[in-house]
Amino acid sequence: MAVAFAHAAPASLRVVSDDNYPPYLFIGPDHQPRGYLVDEWKLWEKKTGVHVELVPTDWANAQSMLLDGQADVIEMLFQTPERAPLYDFSAPYAKVSVGIYVDTTISGIDDVDALRGFEVGVERGDACVEHLKEHGISAIKLYRGYNEMIEAVHKRDVRILCMDDYPANYYLYKNGADTEFKRVFEFYSGQFHRGVRKGDAATLALVDNGMRLITREERDELRRKWMGHPVNFTPYTQLFAYALAVAGAAGIALAIWVFTLRRAVERRTRDLGFLVYHDPLTRLPNRALLIDRIDQAIRHKEGARLALFLIGLDHFKRVNESVGHEVGDQLIKDMAERLLGIEQAHTVARLGGDTLAVALVGTLETATITAAAERMLRLVGKGFAWQGRTIFVSASIGISTWPADGDDGATLLKHADAALGLAKREGRARFRFYNTSLTSEAQGLLDLGEGLRRALQRDQFLLLYQPQVDLRTGRVVGVEALLRWRSDAYGLVSPDRFIPYAEEAGLIGAIGDWVLQEACHRGAQWVRRGWSGLHMAVNLSPRQFGSFNLFEQVSDALGSSGLPPHLLELEITEGSLLQHGPAVSSVLSRLRALGLSFAIDDFGTGYSSLAYLNRFPIQVLKIDRSFLIGLPDDARAVTLTSTIIAMARNMNMRVLAEGVETEAQWNFLRDAGCDCAQGWYIGPPMSATQFEDWISRGAPFPYSDGLYSQTSENGIR
Repeated sequence: MAVAFAHAAPASLRVVSDDNYPPYLFIGPDHQPRGYLVDEWKLWEKKTGVHVELVPTDWANAQSMLLDGQADVIEMLFQTPERAPLYDFSAPYAKVSVGIYVDTTISGIDDVDALRGFEVGVERGDACVEHLKEHGISAIKLYRGYNEMIEAVHKRDVRILCMDDYPANYYLYKNGADTEFKRVFEFYSGQFHRGVRKGDAATLALVDNGMRLITREERDELRRKWMGHPVNFTPYTQLFAYALAVAGAAGIALAIWVFTLRRAVERRTRDLGFLVYHDPLTRLPNRALLIDRIDQAIRHKEGARLALFLIGLDHFKRVNESVGHEVGDQLIKDMAERLLGIEQAHTVARLGGDTLAVALVGTLETATITAAAERMLRLVGKGFAWQGRTIFVSASIGISTWPADGDDGATLLKHADAALGLAKREGRARFRFYNTSLTSEAQGLLDLGEGLRRALQRDQFLLLYQPQVDLRTGRVVGVEALLRWRSDAYGLVSPDRFIPYAEEAGLIGAIGDWVLQEACHRGAQWVRRGWSGLHMAVNLSPRQFGSFNLFEQVSDALGSSGLPPHLLELEITEGSLLQHGPAVSSVLSRLRALGLSFAIDDFGTGYSSLAYLNRFPIQVLKIDRSFLIGLPDDARAVTLTSTIIAMARNMNMRVLAEGVETEAQWNFLRDAGCDCAQGWYIGPPMSATQFEDWISRGAPFPYSDGLYSQTSENGIR
């Protein structure tokens, strides 16, 4: 019988949770959800009269759905410090253990510290990720769910998993991996809660009140159905105690001695097995395991490129001679810890003495590898604190890459060692590639990075502004701020040449903050001049978009400049939105609440997914200039452009076409229903002074000032 609540209850409640967590919630052979939670929420629905829509999905998506307002309640949620600002939690209702499961061919994994240097498979969105990072384990490989994790085990893509015990036992057995994998230790335990969005006290109270209406007898019946009958060990305990009493003291002593001896032998065997593939000082993989890991990565083609860094500490012998081997050992351990924090690190190893190694796997451009080597040099050079003094050491690094420098781990290691020898001969405290042409390219990137650092100090960046015009009225409605670098060595440099390296070298935060501040202050000046309708569009790089302090950066720029938030438009690429979207969804919503708008830059050249357009607060689509080539004569270009415009209008979004260079393109876009245009037909990127002069003259276009013809601006478009 439904019960009336003190406050009006909603007509329905949407509950989301992990769809591969037996016995609580999983998909049965009939492709329908099954489990304890299905039956429990049916009871809750019956008791309250509120319809429940239980949505099984992957765990990361379940969390995103709740935080994005697409669900009301999330089930089976661990309470962690990272989640506390996002959710309000019910009282706990079940305790769950989480274990580390290891391929039976690997020995020596007996605690969390032994995981260092290994890659650990985890379900995407699992609290295990946070716990691993708390212990300094950064080599984490994410999977959609347990079935995908077990499939990865069979493919040898991953050999260590962090899994909740309930589903682990089910899926390992179901997928025939129970004999290949063993649970080596309990990592942590947690309690299940139901969660709601932070501050949604009414929904939490509704859920809790309804759950209290389910009787103990009804819950016991659910547990018997889904979790089996508990075994009563009392009679067996009594019988065992009686047998021990009969056996007598001698038997007990013998049993204890045998048990202790067995445990000691097992522990010693594990230790010896561990030392076969690990360094005893740092517990990192040794040379043999490093080569094996590299060979596996190459065999399974885990990335488009692999880079091996061989790191030798310069003049380390002097440290041992001056302060002793004990301090030297501690310094080695400290350096190993620092290197474990390197992004994209596939394996960190110690090869003995003062030599460490790092293998990176992924889509690695030369800029990425160079920036990583720079970071390693800085990490080693930070200094080591000991008894009130600081010991400074430097490092020399040799780098080899796959597939260019070898087809297996042993060859890559030999070539990295040759490059390390070259770095030491050339003066130490530097890195060298085995491939000399890459060393030359890297030196150019290092010079570029040094120039960018000086540019920040010497105010060598500037913004150019390209006008954006309403196609129906011809009125200037905004500008896009375009970054340039006035370099003494390179001249006026386009961001295409330096932004990728600035991202890799960790300079993008400072550069991006400068762009935001400069653009907002300029826009505010124009508002004060009476140009109150001009939007200021600012590009966010992928790294900047994924920054944890994006909201603070933007709100600070708006606050310090006085620019009205509704005049700021942030441009985001499709790739960065899909890469970082779930992590920054709440940040985008907070920025949107300030009044900002968001535009998808170069729409149509990336994923073009309708799902993210519907999910995130996007107001503007920018059609990439490549679609305009051939308009209006190219039938394919006409079809693609018209489709994008129609789709955007149906989704209540504005459309801006960039790269408009002819009157024919202008007329076609206007007639097709496109809202705004940007391009050389209207005006090139201009300095602030040039733009102010241009708009003061009535914004004449086509732009005809010979000083800024297409030919003269070709290098900075």
